[in-house]
Amino acid sequence: MIHLLYISSATSWPSETDLIKLLEQSRERNRRQNITGMLLYNNATYMQVLEGDSKDVHEIYDAICRDERNTGNVKLFEHEIIRRDFPDWSMGFRNLDTCSPDELPGFIDIFNGKLDKQIAINNKMAVVDLMVGFAKKYK
Repeated sequence: MIHLLYISSATSWPSETDLIKLLEQSRERNRRQNITGMLLYNNATYMQVLEGDSKDVHEIYDAICRDERNTGNVKLFEHEIIRRDFPDWSMGFRNLDTCSPDELPGFIDIFNGKLDKQIAINNKMAVVDLMVGFAKKYK
């Protein structure tokens, strides 16, 4: 199994309905392929960790890279894992636009309140820790 963490930019500002539809599609596909993980959205930016069998994770990530709803995909981290950090989530989700700053101290520390691709690229390990922190907090 592997973890794959990436960040990408939305090609338009999705509405709440658009985000719900995206999440429903992701959860259905992830269930079929036994993929778990978490998706964060903020500032027209998606950040997602996928975990599962390497073949399935790469297949889904390749489909995400071809999806016209996002662009500029940057793979931040990929490594083998022994156990899942998100075992019960076909796709956990947080729209960071609706979170209070007190809920997400790691997010605020790293990103100063807004998801930013360059900050994520420059702080890959902190981003991994942030995503795992979400898993622990919202279990």
